[in-house]
Parts: sequence; structure tokens; C-alpha cells
Amino acid sequence: MTAQTFQDYENLLNQNYKDAVATLLARYDPATDNYFKETSYQRFLDGKIKSLAKGQISRTAEGLYCHHIDENKFLNMANPSYIRGQKIPFSYQEKDRLAYYNLIEYLVLHALISSETKYHFGYPGLIAYLQSSVIAWYINGIKPEKSWERKYHEKLSSQVIKQLYC
Repeated sequence: MTAQTFQDYENLLNQNYKDAVATLLARYDPATDNYFKETSYQRFLDGKIKSLAKGQISRTAEGLYCHHIDENKFLNMANPSYIRGQKIPFSYQEKDRLAYYNLIEYLVLHALISSETKYHFGYPGLIAYLQSSVIAWYINGIKPEKSWERKYHEKLSSQVIKQLYC
């Protein structure tokens, strides 16, 4: 995995959402597990259990977020309340509907989703979480407090520093 340049991010932003996802799937390889375990998911939707069991989807050590490709169709697809409220079928949680991105790429994807869906999808995540993290971490210089967020921050920061000095 090579460090991304400003030009890479700009090129991504100039694509449509579908093409941007394809670009990033090729860059980071697809997921190898479903976001949630299928048996857990169905039992959760049936009201038999209160929480969902996650699959082995984490790539935090690489500084990569796991993203639901279909966030242009549903809101907050990893949140149990939203899953139940929107009745999101398990097929949208399967590994072929997941991809990985760094924080800046994730922000770009949510901007594309917001634009293409006229702010119906993508915008809450863009403003409430992604944009605020980028501003806090990279503009205001505030280090994340949570250990898993520090991994994202450190990986992307080291990539940016290499670009500036290499």
C-alpha cells in the first residue's frame, strides 16, 4: 500500500461514487469477512438478541476504515438501531459490500454520496464524524484520545509527512 498524494485525493473527488469505490477496492483489496455474523444478524432482527456479533473486518492497524459500499442507500449501516429501523437486509452487510479507505478517502466518499443523493445519505457521517475528525486532527492539531483513532491518525500522518519530505 503506497501513500496517497493530493492528486490521488483530487482524482478520487472528481469521480462518481461508483467509480471511486472501484478505485479504492482495487487499491486496498476487498473484505475477507462479513461486517456482522449472519446468524447473529438474523437473530437480532428477529428480536431474539440485543447486540450483533461483528465479523473479522478490522484493518485499524493499517489505518483503514471499513466502509459499507451501500451507504448511498441506507443511513448508519453499522448502527443496530438504524439497522432495525431501516430493516437493512443482511446482504448489505456481506463482505462483497464492504471496502477499506483511509480517513481522507472516507471523507471524499461521503462527500460524493452526499452530492449524488442530494444530501439524503452520507451527509450526517460527513459532517458529524469525518469532517470534524479531519479538522481536529490535521488542522487544529488535536491528537485523538481513543487508541483505535490514534492508529488511523498515526498512519495517515506518517503518509503525509513522507510526501512533504520525500
